[in-house]
Amino acid sequence: MAVKPYNPESYWDQVAHEIGSRRELKLIAGDDEPYYRYKRAKFLQLLNRLDVTGKTVLEVGSGPGGNLDVLSRKGAGALYGADVSQQMIDLARRLLQGRGVEIRKTNGTSLPFEDRFFDLVFTSTVLQHNTHEESLRGLITEICRVSRSEVVIFERIEPVVKGHDSNLGRPVSYYAALFREQGFELRETRFLHIQASYVVCGLIRKLFNPRSRREGESLTSFSLWLQRVLLPLTRILDRWVPGKRDLGMLHFTRPAS
Repeated sequence: MAVKPYNPESYWDQVAHEIGSRRELKLIAGDDEPYYRYKRAKFLQLLNRLDVTGKTVLEVGSGPGGNLDVLSRKGAGALYGADVSQQMIDLARRLLQGRGVEIRKTNGTSLPFEDRFFDLVFTSTVLQHNTHEESLRGLITEICRVSRSEVVIFERIEPVVKGHDSNLGRPVSYYAALFREQGFELRETRFLHIQASYVVCGLIRKLFNPRSRREGESLTSFSLWLQRVLLPLTRILDRWVPGKRDLGMLHFTRPAS
């Protein structure tokens, strides 16, 4: 069976449709399973490290709005989101109603904001879906253009470039070089350290679900049960299995001129 080319807008519209059928909208956009709920909790520890007090903040690829929901309680001066999917924007506006968060539609390559409009710009599992280097470079250029001083990316990190047509992990050095071209220097790197759970639950997902299952669709009941049974063990192993891959936080700053 031929595989359809990856089209970001239609792909994330479909994921948004699946998310919209859930009771909980605050998860990282994508699959809803015990592993990702655990990963979300670990991710929030990193997200909460962001100092947004009094700052004008933009999330590029804001999805259903879960991250902006968290940051809206941390004293930001102003919060903005941008997303390629109108259905994701609709979900986010529903979740964030009454919070004063502004969310705009983007074409995925340019951002509808003035130069250096934001104090802080961040992404969460967005750049990894820009699998063509020209597109990635263009988006990073835009992110740096609209940031006055800080950029933080939460993205898939791998020792070498690896993945598939819709998702690529890249080395820290790869991102550092691209941001350096735009005048931003890497100041801090952190990882979730969930390697045991990542490997075990990833195998469960692949072995006990149809190959035709799309991101956002429900997993089989056996797959979910097996994750619930094994996660207490893998969570313990995560403390002892070192790893600098999967989701990493890279914090870049623009040196004062």
